[in-house]
Amino acid sequence: MKHFFYLLAVASLLFASCSKPFKKAEGGLQYKIISNEKGKLLKNGNFFEIQFDQVYSGAGKDSVLFDSKTTSNQIVSLDSNTIPPVYYKIFSESRNGDSIVVKQSTDSIMKGGNTPPFIKKGAFIVAHYKIVNVYETKELADVAYQKQMVLAKTRDSIKAIEQIKVDDKIITEYLDKNKIKAVKAPQGTYVEIIAPGAGDVVDSSKVLKVNYTGKVLGTDKAFDSNTDSAFGHLEVLPVNMGAIPGTPGSVIKGWTDGLSLLKKGGKAKLYIPSSLAYGSRGAGGQILPNANLMFDVEVLDVMSAAQAKKEEEKKIAPPPPPAKK
Repeated sequence: MKHFFYLLAVASLLFASCSKPFKKAEGGLQYKIISNEKGKLLKNGNFFEIQFDQVYSGAGKDSVLFDSKTTSNQIVSLDSNTIPPVYYKIFSESRNGDSIVVKQSTDSIMKGGNTPPFIKKGAFIVAHYKIVNVYETKELADVAYQKQMVLAKTRDSIKAIEQIKVDDKIITEYLDKNKIKAVKAPQGTYVEIIAPGAGDVVDSSKVLKVNYTGKVLGTDKAFDSNTDSAFGHLEVLPVNMGAIPGTPGSVIKGWTDGLSLLKKGGKAKLYIPSSLAYGSRGAGGQILPNANLMFDVEVLDVMSAAQAKKEEEKKIAPPPPPAKK
């Protein structure tokens, strides 16, 4: 019986959302708020957490442009100085737990210019918002934000596991087709070893000096190189195998994965899955989302972190004073 009343309540809410008319707002926007009137009304200065998706509705079908369920919820401040006036008005009328639908005709959007090519006249961009929490202080909002970032990283990891299966199939088919013999590094990079090199084993305590040329897998055009003067940087690249991502000396995971199979003097081609490269973000116009990459690499030297630090200090040390006559 309890479940029956729950389903009845959900059905009533869905019916209300469908039957409730849209209100007109500035800039060609239309909106409606679906509410049970029980939640706390949002006030200026509140921070609120929203689930959010955006859909392009046209040509008889809907296309999802964004969905926070695949990334993380957004934490927003209800601030008239930062939120566009029309949205400030809409959210000021909303409560914790409310759902909001905002739609705008593509005709009005196209009047502003600079619209993506997929947008055509006679369609709509429809956004759905669900207010899931309200925070009265920035400190509480910051805690919620950190939780959402942890969740986003977890979801990214799950997607990376799924994507690496797709990438692995593409790369192995490419290797088979071109009769390339390669070994698989621990995290999933394929390494065609041309010369293994000699000396110390490469691990996370080492810093390597590397020459490289990078291409998108299956193409002949390089997108970067430190051996081709056309790219304007012929300096040897120092690779800190144990660097924290985003810090100096750090590189994409596919590099540290593949380079771990080489030694000083080693030469190889690294076939890197997108999930160990630039992932769903891509990088610039040449590396599209989920692009698999190939790098020609040569390890010129292998140093300990202490040796690399001393070498770097020598570079930045001031020149000695001139000798006295």
